Amino acid sequence: MKLATRLFASMSLLVAAAVVGSIVAADLLLRRHLEAEIAAGLEREARLVAALVPADSARWPEFAALAGGRLGRRVTLIDPEGHVRGDTEFDRLALARLENHSNRPEVQAARAVGTGQNARLSASTNERQLYVAVRGGPPGLAVVRVSASLAAVDAQVHAIQRAVAGAGLALLLAAWIVAWLVARALARPLVAIAAAASDIAAGRPATFPDVQVAELGHLVDALRTMHHELDGRFAALRREREESRTLVEALSDGVIAADERGAIVSSNAAARRLLGYGQTGPLPPLGQLFHDQPHRALMREVLSGAVIVDRELELTGRTVLVSARPLEEGGTLLVLSDVTELRRLETVRRDFVGNVSHELKTPLTAIAGYAETLAAETPSPFAQTIVDNARRMQRLVDDLLDLSRIESGGWRPEPEVVDVEGAARDAWAPLAERAGEKGVRFETAVAPDARTIAVDPEALRQIFTNLFHNALRHTPPGGRIAVVTEAGQRRDGVAVSVTDTGSGIPAEHLPRIFERFYRVDPGRSRHEGGTGLGLAIVKHLVEAHDGRVEADSAVGHGTTIRLVFPRSPAG
Repeated sequence: MKLATRLFASMSLLVAAAVVGSIVAADLLLRRHLEAEIAAGLEREARLVAALVPADSARWPEFAALAGGRLGRRVTLIDPEGHVRGDTEFDRLALARLENHSNRPEVQAARAVGTGQNARLSASTNERQLYVAVRGGPPGLAVVRVSASLAAVDAQVHAIQRAVAGAGLALLLAAWIVAWLVARALARPLVAIAAAASDIAAGRPATFPDVQVAELGHLVDALRTMHHELDGRFAALRREREESRTLVEALSDGVIAADERGAIVSSNAAARRLLGYGQTGPLPPLGQLFHDQPHRALMREVLSGAVIVDRELELTGRTVLVSARPLEEGGTLLVLSDVTELRRLETVRRDFVGNVSHELKTPLTAIAGYAETLAAETPSPFAQTIVDNARRMQRLVDDLLDLSRIESGGWRPEPEVVDVEGAARDAWAPLAERAGEKGVRFETAVAPDARTIAVDPEALRQIFTNLFHNALRHTPPGGRIAVVTEAGQRRDGVAVSVTDTGSGIPAEHLPRIFERFYRVDPGRSRHEGGTGLGLAIVKHLVEAHDGRVEADSAVGHGTTIRLVFPRSPAG
């Protein structure tokens, strides 16, 4: 609905309500006032007539006719029984045929309180009549009634109502003109303001109108300020978006963003290159991005909202790590990392370490043998130093060979149900004498529901040996080393912990202690003969059983290495 129509309708309703109210007021208030004035005059005339009625009742019919003619009213004389004894409109003979007037409301009121009045339609004239009766007159006369027609009152009221209605029509015409003028004054600026708002929403240059209405002027100023602020914010957003797009495109990792239905909404050049798609054209949804069944299963996990971390896939002859994380507002972010070259370098490194270790093993064995013979035949510190360092080199080569064999996949665990406490004590036996010299106690605490685990026996022996060597190396005299198992309500399997009361490991070193050749205290470890490979071998052996390794430590309070193995069928 247009503004002019709304204004006209509103003003018309107000004018119509005022006109209707005036008409109703004229009908009620003016009519009541006029009828009250007529009634007062009729009462005065009735009292005058009552005072002038002759005492001779035989003259009453003629007196009623004479008085009514002089007053211009209808005068009726009524006796105590209600009989009409004189009436301006009826002669003496007709009076006997008139009905009894004792039941007339005005007559009853006059006889009761001295005066009464009533307005009703006259049966004889078919007009509205106002009857006023007063008690009085000579003996034999009870009530004098004077009546007058209300046709003049109705005519006056109707004339005023017609005048009010005419004024109302004039006001309606004026309301239409005013509404049109006001709408013209307001609609044009409002239409211009709406057009400016539409231009702002569409990102087009906006033109703001000049208005004379103060309220609309405030609105235009606020809209102009909003436009300026939005321009600044949109420019900043565009700049940030371009920076983000440039950054994402510069990444060597592939980045893919998909909505909650799996449709890809954005991707960078690296992702298209890794997936084998061109730089232009839409990509298929995540569910159809790959053709291999394992890859499709991974995408189903991603679409279900699962968090994927470094899942390795083979894509078009390349090794890719896939990571996925759901977005807060729905959808998924997928990151593809090409680790083909890294895997090749790791293979080269393993092969190099394995080959060098094999080449070193034979001469080291010869050196150690000759040095031991020399030390036995001619004991000297020089010969013993050669023996100690040769043995240390042999341990390092053996650890390198073991690590290379595990990493290259040349070794596969052959799990058996192994008694944890028995395996721990067997691995501790070679170190018991050395521990006794330091006064270090060895304890076990095996839970009833965690006595056995499914593990390769030789792997478990090597795990315990490496952990015990490390613990004993860092535990001061009088300390304690304990093996503790627990299962209980653990859903991830059986936990085997090796705890010592040694010097502990600073928190900043804990994340790296399972890296090869990493030493918390390089000088001390080298002096005590550590290779820096023991914990790395432990980690690879446990993970080969689909388990995991955790470490907790506090400086001065010891270290706990926790191994979590899957449950054995008997455990």
